[in-house]
Amino acid sequence: MKRRQFLTGAAGAALISTLPTGAIRAWAQSASGVITFGQSTAVLTLDPAHGAFTGYPGGYEASLLLFDRLLDFDADMKIVPQLAESFAMSEDLKSCELKLRAGVTFHDGTPCDAAAIKFNIERMMNKDINTTNRPLWNPIAGADIVDDKTLVIRTSAPFAQLPNTLAHGSGAIVSPAAIQKSGEAGFAQNPVGAGPYMVEAFNAGQELKLKAFDGYWGDKPGASGVVFKFIAEPATRINAITTGAVDVIDSVPVQLVGQLGGNADVEVVRKPGLRPIGLAINLTRPALADVKVRKALNLAVPVATIAEKVFFGYAKAPDSPLAFDAIGHKTVGETVFDQAQAKSLLAEAGYKAGSDGILEKDGKKLTLSLYVPEGLFPGDVAVAEIVAASLKQVGVDAQITKIEKGAYWDHLRQDKANLAWDLGMFGFNPSNASGTYHLASLFKSNADDNTKPDVWNIGRYRNAEVDALLEKADSAPEEAARMDALGKAQELVWADAPYLWLQINENVSAVRKPVSGVTVMPIVFTNLRAARKA
Repeated sequence: MKRRQFLTGAAGAALISTLPTGAIRAWAQSASGVITFGQSTAVLTLDPAHGAFTGYPGGYEASLLLFDRLLDFDADMKIVPQLAESFAMSEDLKSCELKLRAGVTFHDGTPCDAAAIKFNIERMMNKDINTTNRPLWNPIAGADIVDDKTLVIRTSAPFAQLPNTLAHGSGAIVSPAAIQKSGEAGFAQNPVGAGPYMVEAFNAGQELKLKAFDGYWGDKPGASGVVFKFIAEPATRINAITTGAVDVIDSVPVQLVGQLGGNADVEVVRKPGLRPIGLAINLTRPALADVKVRKALNLAVPVATIAEKVFFGYAKAPDSPLAFDAIGHKTVGETVFDQAQAKSLLAEAGYKAGSDGILEKDGKKLTLSLYVPEGLFPGDVAVAEIVAASLKQVGVDAQITKIEKGAYWDHLRQDKANLAWDLGMFGFNPSNASGTYHLASLFKSNADDNTKPDVWNIGRYRNAEVDALLEKADSAPEEAARMDALGKAQELVWADAPYLWLQINENVSAVRKPVSGVTVMPIVFTNLRAARKA
């Protein structure tokens, strides 16, 4: 067998973050056996389609408990069966046969059988319904029922990542009867799945209460219920877990980890992430179209020092466009801090220092607009300030523009005529764990660079050889050939330097005893699916 978004909490969802810690604690202690999760992002909707569990990652974290998928990821991001007892890709990588578990029901009592799975696959194929995660679903051509326990999913071309799509959060299987009852517009607030927990109450943007589903086909849920509460401020989350107001928190800023170190009742849980952070480079700008300039920008910034000092060792400097634990990662280089070499490359590109020390060419100063969100990525503004200061030392004037995090994505994903940034901080989370999906999303040539990018190639990078290698990485019959193509694509992208590569952060959460079984996934999510409360 061969196998292998991004919205944040709305401003109006901040209410819970203002509640006194004592009030949260009193509520939590009134519910024996209930696990309370203080989330950094709000749960706004609960539908794998129509925006895919906005906001991110809060909605996805809730969906891991509410819904099952055909396939799942284990703790090491290996694909394992879930609603499917087994699965097998065809030799031509154009179909996957799945054997389904018998007797599974949704929370509303209706059967989760082959007909329900077919409904879900066709719903996610529909571009009017499922508007996000399109690279994961576009290759799927249909689903054929063999019998009540057997289904074959077909693709329009060889698609090695099909199991990754089925294990992705957007592959959550929903009740067709619930869709019929609530309608496409209403299901997101009235979700029905087949997971170990079901909805008890949902106040979008503030609180989601789940209760154990007694009819679950698998292991009995480890708690009588789980409550997701939005607590926006990191310091408030830290206080909530140290005082026992909540059992779990996510997104612990590394500079605050020390506050938890001496607390015997709290365990810090960490996991290297799959999201490299960097500055996308706008290649439509004449100055930045020169690879010597792009390489000079990379040489000018002390990336390893940022990882060690700004993030206290909870980050690493990259050696590839992919994170270290991404499927298909290959070491293809290293981040080098050498400002003398950076200056030499800029001189070779024709730049000379003006009277103010800023480099010039043909009468134009090398001034760049650096866009950064406030609070979207770990240490985003602080890192941007270090980058700007470092670039200034080699004669590049980087002007920082701070953008409110909720509006940031729209500023990045503009058509060419409205691109206002030269450098834009960005981090892509390959939440299907595939390095091929990651590279294709960021570096596959857009169909038309004048319009908005097809996925996240916001810098308009274009390399026909990379495109061909990514196609091979997705369709070659042998896994070894796919991984070889992916490795070569990483080499070319790294050499072309379409990004100013920065750090790869660890994901850090905290858990209060006696809760156990909480895991932090490389793809950002804090997963309470196997959590237990004694």
